[in-house]
Amino acid sequence: MLAALYVKAMNFRKKAVDRLRRLSRDEEGATIAEYAILLAVVVVALIAVLGQLTGALQDKLDLIIKGINDAPTIPGP
Repeated sequence: MLAALYVKAMNFRKKAVDRLRRLSRDEEGATIAEYAILLAVVVVALIAVLGQLTGALQDKLDLIIKGINDAPTIPGP
């Protein structure tokens, strides 16, 4: 059973390496791969920035709400 799993893993590895070699020879494929990597980096950066902005925005809103709640009230006539 272990030998069969090893053979499957080695076949999968060989197919993956062959695909990568074909992709590296194809200029159009390399360009697509570069754009995919660039897109992934941009998405990760956006997620990180938006996550930080969300926290900062929440802090500001909490500060405003606290200021409103703590504000003195003006007595009515």
